[in-house]
This record gives sequence, structure tokens and C-alpha cells, in this order.
Amino acid sequence: MSAGAGPLLETRGLTLRAGGRCLLQGLNWRVHAGERWCLIGRNAAGKSSLLRALAGLGVPGRAGEVRWAGRPQADWSAAEAAAWRAWMPQQAADRFALPVRRLMELSVVQPGADADPLAVLAALDVAELADRAVTQLSGGERQRVALAQTAAQGAALMLLDEPIAFQDPTHQGVVARWLAGWAGERAGRAWVASSHDIHWVGRAATHVLALWGDGRWRAGPVAQMLDAPTLQSVYGCDWLAAGGSWLPA
Repeated sequence: MSAGAGPLLETRGLTLRAGGRCLLQGLNWRVHAGERWCLIGRNAAGKSSLLRALAGLGVPGRAGEVRWAGRPQADWSAAEAAAWRAWMPQQAADRFALPVRRLMELSVVQPGADADPLAVLAALDVAELADRAVTQLSGGERQRVALAQTAAQGAALMLLDEPIAFQDPTHQGVVARWLAGWAGERAGRAWVASSHDIHWVGRAATHVLALWGDGRWRAGPVAQMLDAPTLQSVYGCDWLAAGGSWLPA
């Protein structure tokens, strides 16, 4: 399934409300192959709600339209949607003590559509856990396995809620490098992820979508979005440039 030259993902007037509050108002936005988008904003600004809406999952108070490959979400069957977009929640909820290897096998939607799932585990530094039960993993290990599961789905678009949660600095770098290699215009793939780590966002993303949590939003390339005025406005605190990165003052 191909999007041709058009966007992989598009929103038209997307509005989200929760608890009597307007989180997002009139989002008109496009994601093209090769782009790596990070969502930034304070807690409860609507990042997770937006990712759920983009994935076609239930979100209260939603209005507007989301399109995948030029088609409205509602026009996609469940099987088509699973082959087009992959969703990684903020934290996995494991009910059964399945081995990681079996979990990866069950995550494949399009056999042969991507690299060997075990190779993905190796790239994310969790190959040695293949025979361990998922219920025996640390938080960081489980998060990297979840990312590998998402990739194994074989979709063109990955939607990732806090993919570097619980990661130490070494593995934050591992995830950033792997995600940079995974998305590509030639491969016809892109991802959208949320993160609170602005340093990591600067390393991993090509574009940023900032949410203020009161309806306002702004989107653009990383170089235009990660500056002191924008970060101060989004987070409500001062920021300092340090070694090519940004740190809260």
C-alpha cells in the first residue's frame, strides 16, 4: 500500500477537548515520508490524546478529520489500518508471560514487509532477551521491546508515545539512531513520537509539533522550533543553550 507523493498522514481542522478544556484547536498538519516528528508540551497538553487520534483510536471530544495516505480514517478496514500505521502506547500492559521472541512473532502484520524481527531486537540492544518472559523485563528493556514490536508490524507510519521512557543515556542514543535509520523518504516511512527530553528531540527529530494545551499549536522544522522563546512559552520556564542543546534554567 503506497501513499504516492502525498502525505502519509494529514489532519484537517482536528480539534480535541477533554475535561471541559480545549486541548487542540483546528490542527492542519501533514507528515511526509522521511520526516521524523516529535510532539512537545507540558503534562496534560494533549500529546497522548493526539497520538491516539492519529492512530484511529477512541478519543473523547474529537472533531475534524485525520487522513492516512489521502483517505479518511473511517474508510480503512481494521486490517488495512494495521498494515498502514503502528501504535506504541506509553507503557505496555502485559497479561501473559510470553517470551519476547513469541511476542515479536505475534506482532508481524505483513510477513516479509520489513527486516527480521530478531534483527530489530539486536539493533535496539535487546536481542539477548529473546527467550525471556516480557513480565521479567526492566522498564527500559520493555520499552525497547515495545518499539521493536511496533516496527515488526511492517507499517509505513509509526506513532510512538514516549519511546525513550525509562531509557538510560546510552539507550536513548540507541533509540535515536535506530529511529533515524528507520524513517526515510526512499523507504516511504515516517514516525511521530512524544517526548519531554528536548535534548533527545533535537537529536532524533527533523520536525516538531508544539502543543500548549489550550488549543494553540505550532509546527515546523527542528531548527525553527527549538529556541528559547518557543520553549519558554510552551513549558512556562526559562531555557539555556548548552553545547548545542537546551536545558531548563
